[in-house]
Amino acid sequence: MSRPSKLILTFFLFFITFALYAQQIDPNRLHEEISNLNDNNQNEKSILLLEKIINDPKSTPYDRYIAYLEKSLTYKQLYNYSGALNNLELAYQEGQKSDRVEEAETRVTVERILIHFDLKNEKELLELLKQVKPDNLQYIHRETRAFYECVLGHLELRKENYSEADQYFDACIRLLEQENPKHLPIIYKVKVELYNLMGLKEKALEAFKIGLDYANKYNIDLYKITMYETIIYYYTSNKEYEKAYLAQKTVSEARRQYDAANRSGKLNVLEKELLQQRSDIETVNKRNMMWLFSCIILLLCALIFVLFKLYHSNKHRRILMEKEMEQMRARLAQYITPTSDASRDDLTAKLGNQQLKARHTEIIELVKQGKTNKEIGAFLFISENTVKYHLKTIYDILDIDNRSALIDKNQ
Repeated sequence: MSRPSKLILTFFLFFITFALYAQQIDPNRLHEEISNLNDNNQNEKSILLLEKIINDPKSTPYDRYIAYLEKSLTYKQLYNYSGALNNLELAYQEGQKSDRVEEAETRVTVERILIHFDLKNEKELLELLKQVKPDNLQYIHRETRAFYECVLGHLELRKENYSEADQYFDACIRLLEQENPKHLPIIYKVKVELYNLMGLKEKALEAFKIGLDYANKYNIDLYKITMYETIIYYYTSNKEYEKAYLAQKTVSEARRQYDAANRSGKLNVLEKELLQQRSDIETVNKRNMMWLFSCIILLLCALIFVLFKLYHSNKHRRILMEKEMEQMRARLAQYITPTSDASRDDLTAKLGNQQLKARHTEIIELVKQGKTNKEIGAFLFISENTVKYHLKTIYDILDIDNRSALIDKNQ
C-alpha cells in the first residue's frame, strides 16, 4: 500500500473511531437524576452535572440539547424564567443540529408554553399553542404531557367551561399517577381553584388535602408552598381571613427556608464561573486545533513534495529511456542499410569467432528465425532480460548494433 493510501486510511479510522465512541446519554435516566437533585434543593449539583455533559467533546448535539433542556427545568423550578428561556433557546439550537429535529422543536415549544403560562403572557402562550401539532405530542414525556393538558384545562377554566376543565385535570391526574405522582400537587392546586369557582367548598378542601399529602409524602418544598398559596387564595375569596392569615405564616416560613431567589442568585454566579471556564477551555482548544491543523498542513506539504520529487524522478528516468531507445533506433538504421560484400564476409568471419558461446549461437539462430526476445526466452527457458543481455554481448562481439543487422548479414 502506498504512503498516501496509508495516510488516508489512518484519518478514516480516526473519524470512524470518534463516531463510534460519541457519547449517547440516557435522557430518561438523566431527567430522573436532575429531578431528584432539584427536589432536594441541590440545584448547583444539577448545573455542574449538566455543564459536564455540555462541555464534553464526546457529547453529540442531541446530548447537549437534552442537557440544556434539563438546565431550563432547573431554572424554572427556582422561578428564574429568563434563565429557563435562555437555556431553551440553546436547547433548540442544539436540537437543530441533531437527527431528531422534530422532537426537539416540539419539546422546546411545549416547555415555552408552560413558562409563558406561569408568567401569564397570554399573547405568547396562545401563539405557541398554535405551533403544537397533535401528532408530535408523542415526543413529549407523559409527565410533561400532563402539565400541557393542565394548561389546556386552565384555558377552559377561564372560559368558565368548568366541566371540560375538570375532564382535562382528571386526565392529568391519571397520567401523573402512572408516570410520576410526586408532581400531583400541581394538578390538585388547580382543582382547588376550579371547585372554589364552582362553589364546591368541600371538594376544594379535599383537593387541597390530597395535594398537600403528596407534597409532604415526597417532601418537595416548592409544592408545599404552592398548595398553601392556593389555600390562602381560597380562604380569602371565602372571607375566612383568620385561616388565610395562618396559612400565610406557614407560607412565609416555607419560603424563607426554600429561599428560591438566593439559590437562583448562586446559580447565576455559578453560571458566570462556568462560562469563564468554558471560555478558557475553548481558547485552549482553539490553540490545540491550530497546532493540529498546522501539523496536518505541514504533513500534507511534505507529502506533496515527496510526490512531486517522485513524479520528476520518474519523468527523468522516462526521458533517459526514450533517449536510449532513440540511440538504439539510430544504430539499427545504420545496419538496416545494405553493406558491401566485404562487410558481409567480415561479419560471417566474426560469426566463427571463438568468443561466441553455444548459448549465443542458439540465440542467433532463433533471431534469424524471426523470433522475438520473449519467444526466445520461452524457448530457451530464460528470462527476456537475459536474452537482451546475451544479444548485447553478441552485438559487441560481432561489432553490430541491432538484430536487423544480424539477420541481414546472415541471410
